[in-house]
Amino acid sequence: MAKFERQVDPDGTLPPDERARRAEHARKAHFARLALKSARARRRSREAASEAAEADAELSALGGGAVA
Repeated sequence: MAKFERQVDPDGTLPPDERARRAEHARKAHFARLALKSARARRRSREAASEAAEADAELSALGGGAVA
């Protein structure tokens, strides 16, 4: 939590309760951004796997074999 407190009040001029409140909001925002990035990465991974499966199916339908 100290990291976020330093981030929101680098000079240490805010009252402790306000600094803690802002630090908690900064922490929640940080983890929300991480969750969003993770969800986007998982979606891209699923889409890439789906496209690869479709390409393999198309290749097999044309009489080619899957490349190892």
